[in-house]
Amino acid sequence: MAVQRRLAVEPSVLVWARETARLGVDEAALRVGVSPTRIGQWEQGTHEPTINQLRNAAAAYNRPLAALFMPSPVQGETVFDVPDFRRPESEGEESAILRRAILRARRQQDAMRDAHDDLGELPFPALKTLDVDADDAEHTGDIFRQQLGLDELPARLWSNPAELLRELVRRVETRGHLVIQVQRVTITEMRGFSIADDLVPVIALNGSDWPRGKIFTLLHELAHVGLRSGALCDLSRETPSPEERFCDQVAAATLMPARQFRFETRRRNVFARSYEDLRALGGQFGSSAEAALLRMVNLKLATWDDYTLMRAEFRKAYESYKRDEKDARAGKDTPIYYQLKVRDLGRPFIRSMLRAHNEGVLSSRDTAHLLDVTYDKIPKLLERINGDEVLV
Repeated sequence: MAVQRRLAVEPSVLVWARETARLGVDEAALRVGVSPTRIGQWEQGTHEPTINQLRNAAAAYNRPLAALFMPSPVQGETVFDVPDFRRPESEGEESAILRRAILRARRQQDAMRDAHDDLGELPFPALKTLDVDADDAEHTGDIFRQQLGLDELPARLWSNPAELLRELVRRVETRGHLVIQVQRVTITEMRGFSIADDLVPVIALNGSDWPRGKIFTLLHELAHVGLRSGALCDLSRETPSPEERFCDQVAAATLMPARQFRFETRRRNVFARSYEDLRALGGQFGSSAEAALLRMVNLKLATWDDYTLMRAEFRKAYESYKRDEKDARAGKDTPIYYQLKVRDLGRPFIRSMLRAHNEGVLSSRDTAHLLDVTYDKIPKLLERINGDEVLV
């Protein structure tokens, strides 16, 4: 058996890549598939890794392989160069999982841009950013609703949040946006983030959120992209940021047009501190109870004190939803791994990488690496892309 040649890399670059991924030595070793001692030897320069080990390290650190061959670490790198609009207790602090998720989103964005550049074409379909009236959130909501064709949706979708989310994601994707989802990040840390770009804007949803929460986040981040100012958000709070309030209001106005919403709130005699009232009201507009209350606050039909008092109810309802979801899946022989992979990477990204591979721009190895599956499993992704059962 041939012995793999070991490659000289700058030890400080390996330290930089691991630390910016927020990985300790032990966790890095587990992800790379070597011992913690070996990680230490690489970073001290007393031992050199093989190319396969470097590929594993690049995947673990969410960096392109070429980054590990740099002569020195990137100085003053700003990983989170988007505004952080999360709650004060979260703002400025990111878990390792969240940091890796944003690095992964940037890597996908760069890969799509590079692949289409090599193909000599713009990312397809051409980006059609929704128009934003930065001075009027209600007007922007009307524009979003019109340009996404929400008034044309079948009535049955508004009472089926999973189907509604699936359709909205598809419509946003067809406008040239990459919609991905993130696993294992709590909704208390992040509901969504966006990376604005003139060619490949990225919108990330928290895969742990429930469908109605994701719908609101999708529209909120779409407003950020329209403003050309991506952001890291947890939503649903009284924020001093005019931009964040604007994006909240756009998402609410898109789903819950003011005139209709006021009419239904009064017709139903909605009590702002009744979860059942709020759930029924929100459900009529494809929104969660929480989003419905936020819309009431925005339209002066409720107060921030009402919202503060109801947050525990919203949390309890979310936890109940997650338990029910887990129970529903228990015992089912459902091959959800590739469905999750399609959901998390986004269909436009997978299609772009496969097109680049078919045109000879990407090698089989690089294609499998970017899609995070072994090469022989790529047909499984294709099956899920072409099927109707895409998880949301």
